Amino acid sequence: MPKIKDLTGQKFGRLTVLGLEDIVKHKAMWKCRCDCGNIKIVRGEHLKSGKIRSCGCLNNEMRIARTAKHYQCHTKLYYVWNSMRERCENPHRWNYSNYGGRGIKLCSEWHNFIPFYKWAVSHGYHEGLTIDRRNNDGNYCPENCRWITSKEQAANRRPMKRQAS
Repeated sequence: MPKIKDLTGQKFGRLTVLGLEDIVKHKAMWKCRCDCGNIKIVRGEHLKSGKIRSCGCLNNEMRIARTAKHYQCHTKLYYVWNSMRERCENPHRWNYSNYGGRGIKLCSEWHNFIPFYKWAVSHGYHEGLTIDRRNNDGNYCPENCRWITSKEQAANRRPMKRQAS
């Protein structure tokens, strides 16, 4: 049987090893205290590999964060964000060819509404303004976007291609 390295006192994620609890089928089982106060028995190899980082509270927190409601889904700003996403990512959208079809993308940060919301509010958004890309061929990202009026937006369009007669 291989010698077991003592992990007592070491911290792995949120778990602090209190001591050896048992050996099951040549696997060391360690008694750990989570930062939240719970006690959990964990295999040493799972601690060292990072497979187990808490008593389960970390997964719960991450799940709650992923599903947390922002209560903005019926606002104009949410509509702006969702329309922007659809133009870039939904090939079935009527105007996709002018956005996603031309290679215009949404930055990874703005795939979630909350980062977009924080950017919008901190950069002067208020109802009545529209999102504008400074570089018309550039992506939707904080560096390339601003808030302008509909009148300004109308003056900032790509020239239409003339059809040969």
